[in-house]
Amino acid sequence: MAKSRKKYVMNPETLMVDVQEETRIQGWQILLVSVAGLMLFLLFMWVRVSVMHGDLPKTAILRHTNAEWSTRIDQMSQQLDRYEELLSMMEERDDRVYRSVYGLDEIPQAIRRSGFSGETRYAYLQGTAVADIVKRLDNMEKRVYVQSKSFDDVSTLQRSAGDLASHIPALSPLDPTTYRLSSPFGYRVHPVLGYRKRHTGMDFACPPGNPIYVSGGGVVVKVAHDRGGYGNHVEVDHGFGYKTRYAHMSRIDVKLGQRLERGDCLGLTGRSGLVSGPHLHYEVMYRKEYVNPALYMDLSIPAEDYKDMVRKPEN
Repeated sequence: MAKSRKKYVMNPETLMVDVQEETRIQGWQILLVSVAGLMLFLLFMWVRVSVMHGDLPKTAILRHTNAEWSTRIDQMSQQLDRYEELLSMMEERDDRVYRSVYGLDEIPQAIRRSGFSGETRYAYLQGTAVADIVKRLDNMEKRVYVQSKSFDDVSTLQRSAGDLASHIPALSPLDPTTYRLSSPFGYRVHPVLGYRKRHTGMDFACPPGNPIYVSGGGVVVKVAHDRGGYGNHVEVDHGFGYKTRYAHMSRIDVKLGQRLERGDCLGLTGRSGLVSGPHLHYEVMYRKEYVNPALYMDLSIPAEDYKDMVRKPEN
């Protein structure tokens, strides 16, 4: 306990002597305060070293906050990995199933993954932990937009899917009583050039002047009058990825852009272009690739049934 002693002091106002007691701090009290201060200092150092890893309190708080954000960014990155995997599966199914069914070309990867242009777009994020996340989100936004447009295209065709049956090139271009199949699809020795060459269609040998009928509904996209090659020929776009070509004609009765229904007359057979004799050269293209026309036609159809399916040319 601290000891006190009396002290006599002159009061200038009253001119009387006042008695004051002066407390004297004992040595053990000083020692106690010093020990307590030392313990507090040691406690602070322990907290700084063990809890805050040697950082100042503000630094420790910032480090903890940064660790929390790093964890969140890692979680976002993992979620993006899953979303990108699902989107990739959707894109593959779209190209290989949905677009293929309706004759649409696959969307090139360069378009699907083009992202956003501009070197300075992410300059403000350079060196930050979220730069990669923002880039990936932007890329996914563009991919989702492209995929959405693709689904719109497929949906539009789906609504008109009932027309698919009438547009597929399934009808023989000539009356079965008027021709002889002289050259099938595949490799052969060219009758004029004399060397082995791929034959991209079927040849129907027949006298000039036989009516040629369009094998499926579509639009005339080419009318040509050539001296060599295909000679006088017509191309029809049937939609859904299909096109047909009718070559070596003697007369063409349709115009560019004209809409046709299966069985409409295109013109007459002939021997124009590079030929060894009169015939119709007929090709089917699916998604820009030549395919065997025989896979789509029933060449054994009775003549009477065939005549009911076509419209005679106007004289």
